[in-house]
Amino acid sequence: MKVSIDKHNTYDIRAKDILKNASMQASRVLLDFSIILLNYKCRRKFMDKRKIFTAIMAISMLITTFSGCSSNQKQSYGNLGKGDESDRPEVEDIVIDNESDIYNIGDEIQVKNVDYGTNREYVAKSYIVNSVKIYDTAAEIDGVQDKLIETDYYMGADPEKPAILKKDEVACGKLLLCDISVKNIEDEICTVGDISLVYDINGVCQLLGYPVYFSNAKDNEHGIYDYTLVQGQSLDAQIGFCVDPALLQIDNMDLSKLYLSVNFNGDEENRQFIDPGLE
Repeated sequence: MKVSIDKHNTYDIRAKDILKNASMQASRVLLDFSIILLNYKCRRKFMDKRKIFTAIMAISMLITTFSGCSSNQKQSYGNLGKGDESDRPEVEDIVIDNESDIYNIGDEIQVKNVDYGTNREYVAKSYIVNSVKIYDTAAEIDGVQDKLIETDYYMGADPEKPAILKKDEVACGKLLLCDISVKNIEDEICTVGDISLVYDINGVCQLLGYPVYFSNAKDNEHGIYDYTLVQGQSLDAQIGFCVDPALLQIDNMDLSKLYLSVNFNGDEENRQFIDPGLE
């Protein structure tokens, strides 16, 4: 039985938000202090004007510094993925090297996590894909159309061509519906956002997209892929993926080249594939 580690690659985004908010709050505090100091000057005429001027200049420089840091931080993150091709890190092709790396319908996949405070590895949850079926349209499945999710898919399985699939488009297109079982062992996040659909093109796996349907989603406010499950308990759910060749702009799509993947964007040793057995 293979093991997958979910590293939750969201810490850089959270760090960016924390730094941005901190710089904005610091700027506001310094500005308020400057106003108080000016008011104090008006009330205390005997105060040394040179000291007041020096203090105000120092505060202005600090505000400029914090604002600059916030601006530079925003620009730095805004430029990720841009610039000259020579500046971009080389992206390695994701391939399935060994047939033993592929799970099948009914296999259990254990997803591990790491407690970064103690470096303890533990099994967070497990997945089982029980069955799959392709429907001609999502709209024909009871209860699915009202819970469809608008999300990015990659046209032609090209990472340079993301596009948002609208609900009405997905409703009229082919849908891969998967019956899955999830067991919460020590999971505190409870999301199916780590499951994606990929397409094998000449031996290289390319990301197509994430679920456009999740039967047990809380709501859009709390997370379209999040669910509630007490540790030690299991639930059965359904997830759906758009597999319509026209919508995905894939000519002569070979369904046998479609795979589900857990932690597709993670490290190679933690990336797992599930063959849905489509023909």
